[in-house]
Amino acid sequence: MTTSPRQIVLLLPPSDACDSPDALLQAAASLAPTAPLKVIAIGAPAHAAFSPRALPTGAQWWACLHASLTRVDAEQLVPALLQALHTAQADDQSLILMPPGALTEECANRVAAQLNGSYLGRSNEVAIYGDEVQVTRASFGGRVNTQLRSTAPVCIATWRPSSVPKASGAAQVSAWSMPALTECTLTAALPALVNTAPIASTDSLPPLENARLVVGGGRGMQGDEGFALLAQLAQRLGASLGGSLPTVDAGWVPVARQIGQSGKFVNPRAYFTVGISGTPQHLAGVSTDTRIIAVNKDPEAPIFARAEVGVVAQWQDLLPELLKELAAMAPAPVAATA
Repeated sequence: MTTSPRQIVLLLPPSDACDSPDALLQAAASLAPTAPLKVIAIGAPAHAAFSPRALPTGAQWWACLHASLTRVDAEQLVPALLQALHTAQADDQSLILMPPGALTEECANRVAAQLNGSYLGRSNEVAIYGDEVQVTRASFGGRVNTQLRSTAPVCIATWRPSSVPKASGAAQVSAWSMPALTECTLTAALPALVNTAPIASTDSLPPLENARLVVGGGRGMQGDEGFALLAQLAQRLGASLGGSLPTVDAGWVPVARQIGQSGKFVNPRAYFTVGISGTPQHLAGVSTDTRIIAVNKDPEAPIFARAEVGVVAQWQDLLPELLKELAAMAPAPVAATA
């Protein structure tokens, strides 16, 4: 890998909009050790920016605050991100990295369009060769790895490193120091919220984000009746409820509860799946740190290769009995989050 003239920019939305950036920061610093590294953290009075972390010598940490950033959504974030990049002189000859997620990916796409840059999407691997940025993405449900290359002056990608490269190992990280903090006040005009019309919903279960326990169902649940039992189970356990892409397409689960490569990424302590076969596309949305408990009638289902506990059973037989046992125990707990 050759030294890159590009600067490496880690662009962070408010801390309540994405996971901790520590692993991404270490991986980004290892891409081109001699390249300039800037971390730009966006914040607001109601949405705190990430606090500074130790960085390699010479790196910069920018804390950019906007008093009018009242909502954490793409409509308000994108103008603030663009002004922050311009203020930090990070909007040219840059590789801009953001944490993965539905919100950050939408923002990254819009920022790339505004800067006439190249949006490289959610990436599994990122590398720099001279002035060329190369990323590896999962395609076709995780069955194929696709490499994208770009020499555009501005390249943007979201990245969840699968591991911390050797160049940023524990010995090197321990030698990092706290960077000089540059604070700036953003004044970009943000679109105002004129009117809201809440959509009535009977969904009383907690959202997938930050859930410590998730109950998930797949095509094998066969319809609304099966998911009604899963919803009861989730409520009894104080868990969130999710589903695979086919269940969303069938209308059994709202799109906000889709887990997978084209849905949401979850990082619970435990994921209880029923009727999910375990395709790479679905498992791409589940943290490798999560313990999976799988129920499937097919003993050859791929999910069992990943699960710590596997049960070969018909859900029609297992779920009613499980709910009876849980009903005989203590009252349903309050949903817990990480």
